[in-house]
Amino acid sequence: MAHPTSLDRLIGAEPLRTATDLAAFEAMPYDERVAAQSTCEALQIGASINPGAPALQFLSKADPDEAPATVSYVQFIARVTQSANLFHDLGVGPNDVVSLLLPLLPQSFFVLFGAQAVGIGNPVNSLLSAAQISKILRAANTRLLVVLGPVPGSDIWDKVQRVKAELPNLKASVVVHGAADEANGVVSFVAMIGNYPADRLVSGRRITASETAGYCHTGGTTGTPKLVRHSHRNQVYQAWAMGVMLPVGSGRTLLFGLPLFHVGGALTPGPGAALVGLHAGGGVAGRAGRVRGLPERASQPGRVRRAGLVELGRPGPARR
Repeated sequence: MAHPTSLDRLIGAEPLRTATDLAAFEAMPYDERVAAQSTCEALQIGASINPGAPALQFLSKADPDEAPATVSYVQFIARVTQSANLFHDLGVGPNDVVSLLLPLLPQSFFVLFGAQAVGIGNPVNSLLSAAQISKILRAANTRLLVVLGPVPGSDIWDKVQRVKAELPNLKASVVVHGAADEANGVVSFVAMIGNYPADRLVSGRRITASETAGYCHTGGTTGTPKLVRHSHRNQVYQAWAMGVMLPVGSGRTLLFGLPLFHVGGALTPGPGAALVGLHAGGGVAGRAGRVRGLPERASQPGRVRRAGLVELGRPGPARR
């Protein structure tokens, strides 16, 4: 433990070298030392370290030599907040579930953490069968779906169209890389996201640690996947613990290689850990699944390439 973590009010930069050091560390209760009650608050702490530094770097062709599309921390928090406000406007409250079926894209991070800021986020493995996806979405009592649009190389959109009628509590769908369809309750993420405030949660929600942040389903290798509830305390604790142990520091970038529907992608160490990296003002870099037809640059929707790498960059020292 040779570095401080932004979530801990008390930890210093010196490593734990002796049993006495360890005893002093363990004597301080968790609630007195951890600075965030929710994933939203944890991300805001990370973003405050150096708001202009890169948070996400997207390599659309999975080519390390390409120039990445970069999202700064101030842009990242803005998009998370706008996503939460969009979902709130579509009727999502603290006990409502936003389910998402998306590959690893910058928008996937905005959607996941925006959902947790206003309600409950439920990322789902889009490679499962339509029947399995339907059971998960029903078990979660899904109110809002956020899905990848009809792009070449992906069957996510087709699967969703087959199961939507089986979701009795579904109120609307939000499509990423696709057109709105008001008659069928489909809202375009790209078209709508800029209409919402980026500096505050319109809901005015104050999240407590015991509230549900999200669901993470099991793998489904022995039957229908089961949903596991994560409280905000669960996820913040994981980010705090991994932030203490992982070899991350100013200016470093770690590989991000797991999907966000996997607990290893959203939370745990290794080639995953979205929340672990972002709460600390830095993070990880990794390879996403490849889907033909996705924009090469987030700001250039007319150009189509494959999804590739997402990097979550750790900022260097704040500029003076």
